Amino acid sequence: MKELIIDLTMVGLLLFGMNGLLNNHYIQNEMVSKNIVAFEQNIKKQKEIKSDEGSYDDLQDNTLSLIVKKISKICIQIIQTIVLLISQFISNIL
Repeated sequence: MKELIIDLTMVGLLLFGMNGLLNNHYIQNEMVSKNIVAFEQNIKKQKEIKSDEGSYDDLQDNTLSLIVKKISKICIQIIQTIVLLISQFISNIL
């Protein structure tokens, strides 16, 4: 039982780490930050701004975020199954 709890904790930490590193919101923030840096450099050089570098209009999910969503859905289903099995086991014991 102790090993199962350790395994579940490790899976949770892995999911938490993947969510932090591969989160679509994180990728959007990085793109906006790069656009802001490029915009500031153009202002320092006194270039005429012809594009909307500061905006981010791409609201569609990229391939990486779709893969992460599929993996997270599968992990959620696995965790739900494990919890269901444990609860059935406990209810049979009692």
